Amino acid sequence: MKPGKFNLTPVVYGDTWNGLSCVYSSTGNTFDSDLASVRMMFRDEDGTLGLSLSSTSGIVINNANTYDFTVSPITPMTLEVGVWYWSIETTSASGTIKTYLAGTLEIIKDATRT
Repeated sequence: MKPGKFNLTPVVYGDTWNGLSCVYSSTGNTFDSDLASVRMMFRDEDGTLGLSLSSTSGIVINNANTYDFTVSPITPMTLEVGVWYWSIETTSASGTIKTYLAGTLEIIKDATRT
C-alpha cells in the first residue's frame, strides 16, 4: 500500500481534537502478520517532537488482523499554535514497520480564551 498524505482539519488551541479511526483491510490489502503496535508522532517544522501517542498510550488496536485502530481524542489539544507534521507508523507481529499515513495538522490561535 502506498502511503497517504492527509491534511487534518485545523483545531483551535485548547479545543478537543476528535482523533482518528483507521481500518486498513477495507482497502483490500493483505498483511504479513497481525498488527502488534501503532505510533503517531507530531513534530514541528524543525523536527522537534510535540506529541507522541502509541498503542500503549492514546491509541487502541481494535482488531489486529484487519489493522483496525483508533487514535483517541485529545482534550484539550495542547500543541502550540502552528503547523505540525504527523505520521502513523505500524509494526506487525513479524517486525515489519510501515508508515501508511502522514500529513499536517494546523493548530489555530484561540481568540475567545485569554
